[in-house]
Amino acid sequence: MNSFIEVTDKKSNEKILINTMLIVDVRGNCITTTLGFTIYKYKTLETYEEIIEKLAAK
Repeated sequence: MNSFIEVTDKKSNEKILINTMLIVDVRGNCITTTLGFTIYKYKTLETYEEIIEKLAAK
């Protein structure tokens, strides 16, 4: 089952949904995801602890 977490993009200050199945790495406030052979990095306003809490809740 796919689930999503909502984070705030640091550049645009917009809320984005990230599929938790695609998350490869979380370091500090940076989330790395992959889709096929493409790697996406999102810098968020949330801290590492807040991101991990959201992932643990799913």
